[in-house]
This record gives sequence, structure tokens and C-alpha cells, in this order.
Amino acid sequence: MHPEQLLISAILNQGDHVTPGAMGITPSFFHAFPDEYKFIYEYVKTHRRTPSRMAFRQKFRNCQLSKTADDVAHFCNEVITNHAQAVILEDLQDVIELVKDGDVKKAISLMNRTAVQSGAMIGGSADNEDIITDNNFLYNEVKARQERRKLHGSAGIPTGFPTLDDRTGGIQPGQFWVIAARLGEGKSWTLVRMACAAIFGGYNVQYNSLEMLRADIAMRVITFVSSEHGQGLFKAIDQAHGMDFSLREYKQFLADLRNNVKAAFRVNDQSRGPISLATMEAQAQRHQPDIYYLDYLQLMNRMGNDEEDWQPMANISGGVKNFCNRYMIPVVTASQLNREAAKTRELAGPENIAESDAIGRDADVVVTMRQLSQRVIVMKLAKNRGATAGFVWYTEFLPNTGYFREIDFNRAQELMDEDKAAANEALPQSKVTMPNQSNGNGGFTPIRKSPLEKPDENPKPRRVIRRSTDS
Repeated sequence: MHPEQLLISAILNQGDHVTPGAMGITPSFFHAFPDEYKFIYEYVKTHRRTPSRMAFRQKFRNCQLSKTADDVAHFCNEVITNHAQAVILEDLQDVIELVKDGDVKKAISLMNRTAVQSGAMIGGSADNEDIITDNNFLYNEVKARQERRKLHGSAGIPTGFPTLDDRTGGIQPGQFWVIAARLGEGKSWTLVRMACAAIFGGYNVQYNSLEMLRADIAMRVITFVSSEHGQGLFKAIDQAHGMDFSLREYKQFLADLRNNVKAAFRVNDQSRGPISLATMEAQAQRHQPDIYYLDYLQLMNRMGNDEEDWQPMANISGGVKNFCNRYMIPVVTASQLNREAAKTRELAGPENIAESDAIGRDADVVVTMRQLSQRVIVMKLAKNRGATAGFVWYTEFLPNTGYFREIDFNRAQELMDEDKAAANEALPQSKVTMPNQSNGNGGFTPIRKSPLEKPDENPKPRRVIRRSTDS
């Protein structure tokens, strides 16, 4: 008997219309018996209950039903698998025709879209587990987190920003993080800074750059690494201009990297072809990284440069989240904020992420940021799934010297005043304001101190990147 018939039989036998809905089953998943399932689907929407076998029989007298089929979840999985196969086969025919016509870019784009959609369908169809009777997975997960804390000082991968690490526990396996800001406000530098914190902690990094070339990312990495481990500092801008450093010392520093850094930092750019979810899966299987950094998410919507066939951003975001869950590898991605975020003095929330609300919904953690002056960036934990969000902290931003770290409110205000004074000649009317926090009465009052100023009852030593005297 066909899996679609068996699922229809199981639904009618058990009176269970909830499981198919929870597993995302819709009439479009049915190819052999679409009208039969559409009847059940519409009946449930109207009556909020499953139709009886007799009601179904009156409508479809020739549809054979099984009296013994009772495992609704199992047959849902069978239908999902069959539907994914049908979608793949149909799209493959279109891909073949596109290749024959010489439109290879469009063929690649269609293949990527098919992989995302079918992967999301299959990935979301796993059976439920009873955590009361079958909870060994939970013990193993907590044990692994405890071991990571003993080994690295944190259950998750460090970000390089103490407040963020303290509030989240670090970046955990399977999580999807979004770092969001407006154009030119330090998203890429932040991702590189976080990636360097990961390799300093011994975690292998895969960095996929959809905007910058691999050499540009590598120069920024070398700036942070030389600040942390080198005898001298190799500034990113000096490397880019090929000036103000000894090439012999630079070559020796690169040769010594493997001794100073015990983790891998792999960088991929789009010079060899579009980076897609299929690319990420191949990297996961080949290199088995501990964490991905993706710069930046919205550019994955432009794979193949085919503006008439963009993949919906919601599919991209859902595909990344599904990738995280399937491989239990966290992904940290940069993302653009929309124009509305620039119209208010308040730091943005997940709802301000550009192109799709799905990004904010799919993400486990969202950090928004804004550059307040030349040397000060303020960050906000805008979303923290399952825990408290809303915390704000400040950073001193001197990336060209490998110095990008957290500071308290007073230091941030000092730097902002200095930056404002330095800019007065060029911009005499410029005015810099600190972000506000709600006072709970519908109004807003200025932040008086950073969360960092609260004394820690059990202070812990933290790794600090040395500040170079060469600024």
C-alpha cells in the first residue's frame, strides 16, 4: 500500500491530526492521493477534529484504507521522504535542461535551492524522544559541557567579549548566532575578532567570506594573532599596503604560527564559486570544524548572481538553522540591519534585521551593535533564546592594532569625548549620544553605568589581548 494511503489510514484510525501538522505535512506533500488528504486537511481547519472513517468513505469510496495502520509519526516520515524524492527528481530534470541550454549559473542556483528545501524537509522529520525514559542524550550533553568548561573555562566557544560569554555561556554546539549592524559599523571585524578568540581557545574555525577575499580576512587574522602572540605587531593596513614592516620578520612570524596557535583557521571566499549551504555541508564532512563564521548572511541570497531566481531569505535562514541542528556545529553570521534601525537612538532588536523576519526567529542569539564614535562600539544582547537578553556593553575599537575589547561605561565616555573633540574642526556640530534604556514608564533615561561596573562576587581571571603601544 502507498505511504500516502497508510498515513491517511493512520490519521483516521487514531483520530490524530496534530502530529502531521506538527511535522509540517501539507496537501502539497501528497502526489498520489492529494484530494484525499486535502479533504482531511480542510476538515480539520473547519471542525478542529479529525473526520470519521465513515465521512471519509462517503467522499472517497474507491480509496483503499488500512485497518491496522496506527503509527502516524512513522508514516509522516515516509510521506516526507517520498515528497523530497519527487521534488529532487523534478528539479533535476529542470537542471539537466538548463545545462543543455548552457545556463550553468541558473542550474547551480536551482540545485542549491533544491538542496536547501529538501534538506529542511528531511531534517525536520525526526521522531520525538521521550526525555523521561530515554534521557541518556541529556546526560551526555551536560557531561560534555562540563568537560568543556574544565578544559577551556567555558561550556561554549568564547567570543572574546566577557559580558557576552558570561550571559550566554559561550557559543554552544548547534546554535545559530547573528551579529547585526548597519553598513560599515564593524560586523566583519567583529566576526574576525570572535573567530580569533575561538582559535585562541583551541577550537577549529571555518570562515566563509561572501564579501571579502581570503587574503583580506587573513591579514585581519594576522593582526589579532600578532597582537596576542607576536613579538611585534603586523597591522592589517600595513600588510595591505606592503609597507612599514620587515618582510623577513613577517615570513618568520607566519612560519611560527603553527607553534603559537594550536587550532585551524580555514578561510573560503567566492573566488572559486558561490558559497552555499551545500558548500558548508561539504566543509563539515571534509574538515569537521568546531564552528562556522559566515560573512554575511544576506549575500547567500544572491548565489549564482541570478536576480530573477533569488532564494527566499527565509529558506536560507531556515537552512542554516537546520545545518546547525544536523551537524551540531554552531554558525555565527553577520547580518545587515534595516533602515529603521538607524532612525532611533535605541539599539536595534531582532525585528530590525534586514530582508526577513525569519532570521531573528531562527537565531538562538542576536547581538546588535552601533558605532558611537571612531573608537567606541556599543553592543546589545538583543536575543538570547531561553535566557535573559537586553544587556549592553561597550568596546574599544582599534582593529588595525589588534585591539578590540570590552571596556566599562566611564572609559567609553572618555574615548567618545576625545573622538568628538578631535572631530570638532571637521564636524563642529557633531553630537554623539549614548544609547538609552527604558525607565519602565514609557520614557527613557540615559544609561549611567555599564553592566561591567557591577562588582563580581567571584571574579575569575580572563584572557586579555595585550594592547600594543603602536597605535
